[in-house]
Amino acid sequence: MINIFIANLDWGVTSEDLEQTFSTFGKVTYAHVVYDRKTKRSMGYGYVEMENSEEGINAIQALNGLPVNGRPIDVKVASPKGNRPKKKAEPKK
Repeated sequence: MINIFIANLDWGVTSEDLEQTFSTFGKVTYAHVVYDRKTKRSMGYGYVEMENSEEGINAIQALNGLPVNGRPIDVKVASPKGNRPKKKAEPKK
């Protein structure tokens, strides 16, 4: 199983669009575009989980940098939450 991170998504791309795009490479078990809780607008990134790691790697290689709705998407293996760099706290105003 492989978890894939997709960034620089056009605001109109849906979870169903991600599932359809990645399913051409193999079985997709999960596809999700992340939305802002307050505005309900896409945050411009999402995740796809594929059953077969080899198929997932093939999808990453084929789709990374591919223009989708005029925006080149960034596709890579998702890192676990514990391995991500910490965000810098924004100063309070």
